[in-house]
Amino acid sequence: MKSRASTPRAEAGSSPHQVRGTAADVAVPWAVGMTMATVPCSARAAGRVLAAAAARTRISVAELAAAMVAEPRGTPLPALVGRALNQAVRAAQASPDAGPGRAVPGLMPSTEDAERALGRFFDARLRLVAAPADEAARRALEDALYTLCVLMAEPTGHAAVVAAVQYTES
Repeated sequence: MKSRASTPRAEAGSSPHQVRGTAADVAVPWAVGMTMATVPCSARAAGRVLAAAAARTRISVAELAAAMVAEPRGTPLPALVGRALNQAVRAAQASPDAGPGRAVPGLMPSTEDAERALGRFFDARLRLVAAPADEAARRALEDALYTLCVLMAEPTGHAAVVAAVQYTES
């Protein structure tokens, strides 16, 4: 029977942030995923963030990952590790690849998804032009614009449409 949680557990007599053997095999991918969601960034960039934070604290990436994974389960992250991790995340967020309004390389949608979303937008726009008082047409246009904003990582509908058109044409 599988255990309820697959987070790594520290061995008896060791610090809760130390990881040995297969626990590191579980903790590191979890920490990479947590970092990808925080920054956002690719898995490779998340690995670099973790490596930078680990180097600042002079611990291994596996130990840092174990501390990150243990924190939501009630084990506090050591202050030095937390500061180093915050600094590494802020540095990654300030990088040219992660600027506001710019999608991070590796997180772009497929061209087919962008084309499909653009098609939904243009169809909804035509429908709303034909019937300006139609509430369903207005909602369909808002939904299509929201989808484009999320797909293209743009804060406004206009910027998302422009980015999607440029993306699908390239």
